[in-house]
Amino acid sequence: MRQILFILTFLSAYFNSQVIKDSVLGKPKYVKEYVIFLNDSGPFTFMKGDDEYGHATIMKPKNLRESMSGTWFGSDFCRYINNETYYDKNRNITKETWYYRSGEIVDDYTYTYDSLGRLINERSTDKYSTTNKKNIYKGPSKKIKFIEYRSKWENEPAKIYFGNREFYGPFLETKFDTLSKTDSIFAVTDFIWKKVGENSFQEGKDSIFRKKLCQVNFYDNEFQIKESKFFDYKIDRYNKKLFQSGYMKYERDSLGRIKKETQIQDDKYHYFVLEKDGKYREEIKDGGYASTSSIIYEYYNDGNLKTKTHFYQGNISNQIQFVYKHNQIEKLFYLDTWGKNKEDLKPTEVIFKYKFDKQRNWTEIIKNVNGKDLYKWIRKIEYWEK
Repeated sequence: MRQILFILTFLSAYFNSQVIKDSVLGKPKYVKEYVIFLNDSGPFTFMKGDDEYGHATIMKPKNLRESMSGTWFGSDFCRYINNETYYDKNRNITKETWYYRSGEIVDDYTYTYDSLGRLINERSTDKYSTTNKKNIYKGPSKKIKFIEYRSKWENEPAKIYFGNREFYGPFLETKFDTLSKTDSIFAVTDFIWKKVGENSFQEGKDSIFRKKLCQVNFYDNEFQIKESKFFDYKIDRYNKKLFQSGYMKYERDSLGRIKKETQIQDDKYHYFVLEKDGKYREEIKDGGYASTSSIIYEYYNDGNLKTKTHFYQGNISNQIQFVYKHNQIEKLFYLDTWGKNKEDLKPTEVIFKYKFDKQRNWTEIIKNVNGKDLYKWIRKIEYWEK
């Protein structure tokens, strides 16, 4: 519920949980997956010189999988994926290796779990370094108490870091007001800016913890969030003001589903100063850039997402329409207005052609764009015996 959540919410797709994209059903033992580019196609890149994984990509398994799945099922282009993944009988990943197109290893990971299924050790190696992360728990709790990092770079001595995981992020405290139907969320933190020169500051820790307002939710009569405001307490170097970093509005249909969400920024900067009586005094400064971004959602009668349309400053920036068959996305129509004249706007038709194994998992999908097979995503799956 931190302020960054409004970004994640803004980008999230409201798919019904029954739609299967890249999940693996059953008890997989080993999965080898990779993409093949057909008919002179290639992976999406932003700048010349980008490798197959794209521009400034966070090269971690979770991010790479989400990037591949999100663009494969939500655009007319394709990212890159190439890995081998091993599972234990409880579906925990025990080892995974990621590759470039050349076959060179990106990173190799091994994972160890205890008898309670908790991840206790993660080891990653690449061409230049080895990192080992050890998770330490308190009793039977699944919440990590301490983390120990050991890293070794080529031609450098090993380095060891040890930290209390509970202090990595601020503790959150919530206060709900029944009369105004508002939910105020505070970060209890010892974060502070310390002055180290006439005009220089550095992050530090205070001797005491203080509550800092970071989010306020406004509810309707059905106790659904209708508005949210987000605040940043790290902007002011003098530790006195909050900065309003985001403002979201939500509209819902009769079933409570979000049908429209809007991010609003006016042409002002909004700061809030905590007074002695516990109330915030607002300070408004000129110089902001007014903008409005929104997403409109439409649903089929079965609850699955039908269309997702992005608007910026009142104009469509992109739109996706989904067509389903047997819990899979069979087809989508993708419209991107970036750099195009209105006269040239025409949605791209994307068709997905599946092959399945006996466990009802897909083992191959061909992504056909405007009648041409361009990409093939392959999965070779082995299962544990029952």
